[in-house]
Amino acid sequence: MRPLRISLALLLCLPSVALADETAAEAFAALSKLQGQWEGEFANGRRHTVDYRLSAGGSVLVETWTLAPGRESITMYHLDGDRLLATHYCPQGNQPRLQRVDDGDPERISFAFVDGTGLQKPGGWHQDSFWVEFESDARYRRDEVYAPNAATGETEEDAPPVSYRRVSAPTAD
Repeated sequence: MRPLRISLALLLCLPSVALADETAAEAFAALSKLQGQWEGEFANGRRHTVDYRLSAGGSVLVETWTLAPGRESITMYHLDGDRLLATHYCPQGNQPRLQRVDDGDPERISFAFVDGTGLQKPGGWHQDSFWVEFESDARYRRDEVYAPNAATGETEEDAPPVSYRRVSAPTAD
């Protein structure tokens, strides 16, 4: 398995911007297949819904988490040249921006922190990384890691990945 990763890494280093663009575009297309409503359950048993829809002429995927009545978060996914970016608008009032990264697992679409706004609040936390892994057309898993707003180097990974099941597919416009 490792020689394949090395070979793939060498291919990505070749002067071919089209390869990188295609990879980001493919990841965006895969995430876009999540359109519709999903239900997940945290380790503590609390259920929540996640809605996905395309906006801005299909150039942005909007992910809306309904955590409780009146409490939601939004993540916006979009392409920026050869990068796939995700900006997370958190109920804590911060907006971390993450970029798709290759974590070595071909089954996952992974993101890592790039920068953010609203990170000045001492004692606050922000999304530092996450991944999405498709199990079928009706199921996917997601894991998130949070980091403190102050650069301490510590992260929070105490919860297991959450599994989601499709509740409804998108409606035709």
